[in-house]
Formats: sequence, C-alpha cells, structure tokens
Amino acid sequence: MEIKQSNSSNASPLRDNKTVNTPQTSSTHQAEKNTPVESKLTSNQLSRQMMNNSILAAQEEVSIAAGDKSMALLYRAAIEAINEELAPTLGENSVQKSIESGVDYSPEATADRIVSFATNFFSTHQQQNKSMGFDEQVSSFMVKIGDAIDQGFKEASDILSGLKVLDGDIAAGVDQTYELIQQKLAQFQQDRLDANSAKQDSSTT
Repeated sequence: MEIKQSNSSNASPLRDNKTVNTPQTSSTHQAEKNTPVESKLTSNQLSRQMMNNSILAAQEEVSIAAGDKSMALLYRAAIEAINEELAPTLGENSVQKSIESGVDYSPEATADRIVSFATNFFSTHQQQNKSMGFDEQVSSFMVKIGDAIDQGFKEASDILSGLKVLDGDIAAGVDQTYELIQQKLAQFQQDRLDANSAKQDSSTT
C-alpha cells in the first residue's frame, strides 16, 4: 500500500491555539483564566482531541492486536481525515469515533462504510462548484476524497506501527481495506460519468 505523504502538521490542537498574553485588567485576566481550554478550540480540533483520547484508551488494551480494534481505529482515522478535508467547504460534521462492539470491521465492511460516508457528499460538492462541468466536478471531488483517505490511512498506520502491531493479519487487513476503497471509489467515479453520458445521449435523441 502506497500512501501519500501529507504536508499537514502533527501539532497538538492545544499548541495551535496558544494565545499571546497582553496587558489587561485583573478581572478580565481572571475570567480568561477560568475559561475552559476546550472553549478556545474549533469543533474539528475538539474532534481530533477526542479521537486521540480514545486511541490512548485503546492502546491500553492488549486486545488491540486482535484485529477488530485496529480496524476500528483505521476507520475512525479515515473518517476524521475526510471530515477535516471537507469541513472548510462543506461544513463540519459530527462523526461517531468510538470503538463500537459488535460492528463488522472486516476489510470489505470497513471499506464500504468509508466510501459510503465520503461519496455521500458529492451532491453538496456539486452545489459548491456549479461553475465546473460535470466531469470536472467528479474529478475534483475524487482528488479531495482520495487525499483525505490517504491522510487517514497514514495516521492510522503510524499509530499502529507505534504500537508495534502493524504486521501479520493486521497489516494485511489494512492493505486490503485500502485496495478495496480505491476500487470502490473508481467504481463510483465511473458510475457517475457513465450516468451523465447516458443522460446527455438521451437528451440529444
């Protein structure tokens, strides 16, 4: 599996939001001191912090090496990356990031859920880019989604490598999930282009 390198910073949300102390009245200073740090964070930064907390909790469980929790972490990282990529233009979205018991985290099921979540935003992308032709709308959307998924997989792979569990069945599952996602995204793109082509053909007859 070849995953693109991301230029995004790995800085902590808390570190990104440092404020510069300026002279102020004691009452204002006290009020600011009493303001929860979380209130200064954006929704995406809070989501990232929550995800990191759940990852640390998962790290404490030896069962992460069993597979399902590793795939759940992979799914969560991919959805978070998609959410971050789309938020600036399509709005922020609430994503369930907890590791759910009893959920099918096989490569096929995980790939299906990631692709379903990502492609669900195509119509919104179209509305945001009405000046583009249909083919360009599809192409730009696929690039945006592809970059986000690559980022999510890189982050998840880095975490699993750090836990020293990215080998054997887990590594194979990650690779298989990535390949299935690429296949499903390619199929989505082809289906959209074929449907548009058929629509144009019917309108000229």
